[in-house]
Amino acid sequence: MAGTIDSGAGQYQGHGFHNTLPGGKSSGEITVTGTVIQFQCDAAMHAFAIKGAEFSLGGASDRLVFIKHSDHPEWSFYTSDRSILDDVCLQNNPSISQQLVKAKQTRWFNHSLLLAVIGLVVLLPMLFISNIDTLTGIAAKQVPANWEYNLGQAVYAQYKISQRFMSEQITEEVLIPVVNPLLMALESAASDQMQGAPRFTPQIAIVDDPEINAFALPGGFVVINSGLILAADSADEVLGVLAHELSHVSEQHSIRNIISAASVYLTVDLLLGDVTGLAALIADAAPLLLHQQFSRGFEHDADSKGYELLTRANIDPLGLTRFFEKIIQQRKEQLDNVEDKTARELMVIAEGLFSTHPATEERIEYIQSLAKDNHGPYVDLTLSFAELKQAVKDFVVTTGDRN
Repeated sequence: MAGTIDSGAGQYQGHGFHNTLPGGKSSGEITVTGTVIQFQCDAAMHAFAIKGAEFSLGGASDRLVFIKHSDHPEWSFYTSDRSILDDVCLQNNPSISQQLVKAKQTRWFNHSLLLAVIGLVVLLPMLFISNIDTLTGIAAKQVPANWEYNLGQAVYAQYKISQRFMSEQITEEVLIPVVNPLLMALESAASDQMQGAPRFTPQIAIVDDPEINAFALPGGFVVINSGLILAADSADEVLGVLAHELSHVSEQHSIRNIISAASVYLTVDLLLGDVTGLAALIADAAPLLLHQQFSRGFEHDADSKGYELLTRANIDPLGLTRFFEKIIQQRKEQLDNVEDKTARELMVIAEGLFSTHPATEERIEYIQSLAKDNHGPYVDLTLSFAELKQAVKDFVVTTGDRN
C-alpha cells in the first residue's frame, strides 16, 4: 500500500524487514502521516495504514520502537528514534495513542526495575558493611559456646609455649581475692539477663611481660601482663582493664572479628544458622586472635559494658581512666625517645589516621561522663592488691634471676 506524503509528515531514520530486501533487512526512512506509515529505502518502498498498526518496544533497554500491521505480516519496521512516540499524527489517533502510552509505561517500569536491581547490587553491600558489627553480633550467637572455648584454649596453649607464666597456685592465692568481686558481678549479670550460667568462666593468668597491657581470648581466657600490675597504683586500675577485656569476651568481639574477616557468605550462613563454614576457618584463627585489633565500635562497646560490670561490682570505674592516663604517659615517653622531629610528627599523624581504636583521651572523657554521678561506696581491695603486687614483683625478679 502506497500513500501520498504530505508536508506535515514526521520522518525518522529506521530499518525495514522483508524477505525481498538484501539480507532480509535494509536501512531507510520511516515516514508518518495522518493516514499511513511508510518505509522507504534504495531497494523498496512499502506503507500501511495507521489504523491497525501495532507499536511495541524492544532491544536493549527498550530503546527500539517496532511497528507492524496484521494486514502486512511479512513486513515490519523499527527505529531507534524514540521521538516517534510523540509524533502528532500518531498521538491524534486514539487507538495508536493508547498503544504509545502503554509502551511508555512498560519502558518506565522496565527502567525502574533495572534501577532497583542496580540499587540493590550497589546498596546491599554498602548496607552490609555499614551494619557489619550488628550483623556479626547476630551471627556470632549461632556459634556454640564449646567452639568458642576450644578455640580460645587452643590459642592460649599456643601462646604459653613461648611465655613464662606465674604458677597457677600462686595466681589463685593472690589474684582471685582481687578479681573476685568482678567475677561475682559477671555471674550476677548473666543471671539477671535470664541466661542462667554465664557463657564462659573466666580463666585469668599472669605472664611475665613488662608491657602495660592485657588481652582476652574466646571462652574467657584472659592474660594480664606483669607490667600492668606493677604499673598500677590500685586494684581499681587492674580491674578496670579486666572488666574491659571480659566485656570483649562476653560480647564475642573476637568471634565477630573472625566472621567479618572471613566473607559475606560466612556471615550470611551464620545468620541462617549454618555453622559448618566456621569450622574450617577456626583452625587458622590463632594468628588473628593473638594479634587482633578491635574496631572503634567494639572498643567503645567494651568500655560501656566494662563500666556496667564495674558498677555492679562496686568497683571505682575511674580506675580504668587512670589506666588510660598511664597509657598516654607511656606513649608520650615513647615519642620523646624519638630524636628526629619529623619522625615524631609522622608517628603522631599515623596514629591519628590509622588507629582503629578510639583515641585514649576520648575514652577517658566517655567513661568520666558515665561516672559523673557514681560516687560509690566502693569495695576496699587495698590489702589484697598489695599482696598481689608484691607477688608479681617476686615473680618478675625470679624470672630475671633465671635469665
